[in-house]
Amino acid sequence: ECARIDEVKDIRDKAMALEMYHRQAQNFEAEREAANVRLRAERRVGELLKELARAPTPNPNGIGGKSRKIVTSEVVTQQSQYAEALESNGISRQKAHRYQRLADVPAEVFEDALAGPEKPTTTRVAALAKVRVAADPVPDFSMQALWLWGRLRDLENKGYFSISPGNLFDGMTDAMAGDVQRLVPLAIGFLETLENAHEPA
Repeated sequence: ECARIDEVKDIRDKAMALEMYHRQAQNFEAEREAANVRLRAERRVGELLKELARAPTPNPNGIGGKSRKIVTSEVVTQQSQYAEALESNGISRQKAHRYQRLADVPAEVFEDALAGPEKPTTTRVAALAKVRVAADPVPDFSMQALWLWGRLRDLENKGYFSISPGNLFDGMTDAMAGDVQRLVPLAIGFLETLENAHEPA
């Protein structure tokens, strides 16, 4: 949901720190969760970078500061949005390329890689995407359907279906518990409708 590169990079850097900490503590489940957050953040950075203009823009007045100006003969141009984003966020061009490779991975393949048995890495996700895309065309699905599928898989993979509800409420604030009690009946009704709506092929 982040719309700014600096916001996503901050999440990415914190997730990387947690990933390294849990690796040293040999808490492999927590390390895996931190890695998933990091990869989601890197993918989002790649998506945002792909939206930025690459070509320098004309800047006849030379406004923008020394680091943002490029002088070629008598023409002054302003640094491209893409180059400025990399510089201001401390992202190397090599990392930017890796993040954009993640952004190019089809959403279904990306979610499968994060839910798979092995800890995901940028290289592994990209390699899986290359194999999957070569073998099968990406199926036609909506982003809403993909999001719902991914969240249900997350609940299963993280063991929520076997967790005691009482233990979950013990870890909530009053506001959180109130929202859960309000939303659960709505979720149950929606999931029952969802179950009855699908007719297996």
